[in-house]
Amino acid sequence: MEKKIYGKNPVLEALKGDLNINKIYIAKGIHFDKKFKEIINLAKEKNIPIQYVDRNFIDNEVKDNSQGILAIVSSVPYVSWEDLKTKLDNNSIIVILDHIQDPRNLGAIARTCEFLGASAIVIPKFRSVGLTPTVFKASAGALSFIPVVRVSNVANFLRDLKEENFFIVGADLDTDIEFDKVKYRFPLALVIGSEGEGLHRLVKESCDFLVKISPYGKVNSLNVSVALGIILYKIRESL
Repeated sequence: MEKKIYGKNPVLEALKGDLNINKIYIAKGIHFDKKFKEIINLAKEKNIPIQYVDRNFIDNEVKDNSQGILAIVSSVPYVSWEDLKTKLDNNSIIVILDHIQDPRNLGAIARTCEFLGASAIVIPKFRSVGLTPTVFKASAGALSFIPVVRVSNVANFLRDLKEENFFIVGADLDTDIEFDKVKYRFPLALVIGSEGEGLHRLVKESCDFLVKISPYGKVNSLNVSVALGIILYKIRESL
């Protein structure tokens, strides 16, 4: 199955990340800035065909702001946990998502995770958004670099991680423990809940600690990707 990646930065990062790009479409008459020139040069180096088409063709394909560029790639591959764990070490941090539904949130989460040096993202196979073109675009190309694992059941996966000596931390409002008061241990798994429901009960029960971010203002919650970034930065400081 093929997927679509669009926008200058996502396409450029996909080229740098060695994704299997089958073809690149560029709108006729578009201004070739520095990034477009870099994309064209990389595509030529990798013998990836470029086709110049009417802007309407690209806009009809993606139904979003494409910036006049569209890449057709083989599906972004998921990584198996068995393969990934052989590459982890005692300082590894993985981020586990408990049924994130919004593709733009998943993309933003991937961008945050890659920026802050997480080793991998884990998502459930069911009742969760997967690696769609919208997700890839929202990640600004980060999904070219950070592996994504899919598991059948998050709670069961967390129990398996405990047997492998992972420290499991869940982000949840239903706790008195502040995220900056915990002594984090590694390797570590940070679990983030869905936009509306938060962490499911069995997932909570599988965590060693639940932590929260207390507000200073009147709004009592944050976007999931923003909350993840704050907690993950604190965790990185503990290494």
